[in-house]
Amino acid sequence: MTDHLGPFQSMWDAWDEADDEIARKPLSHFRRAVDIQFDELEEHLARGDEQAAAREAADVMSIALNLMRRLGHRPEEIAEIVRSRAEHRMKGQALAILDKYERVYGI
Repeated sequence: MTDHLGPFQSMWDAWDEADDEIARKPLSHFRRAVDIQFDELEEHLARGDEQAAAREAADVMSIALNLMRRLGHRPEEIAEIVRSRAEHRMKGQALAILDKYERVYGI
């Protein structure tokens, strides 16, 4: 068993049984699934249940992993994509990224 995804590997492995079904899902499925999880996360926070909100955030990460699966990537490729993206896009640029989202998208 490989562990390319570190703590997220077990999340990946849990979804192996649905691999074929995930491959058939339209991209809109993943967008809507994230929206649903954020709605649930906000409901938990409104009730003051941060642990439940954290579980919903984990579900968002699961959706992101399954989107990568849908796009045809395997764990070792995902690990490299994430490392590269963090190093070349995010490291030293996090504040500029947040600023752009505020200026351009108003969030």
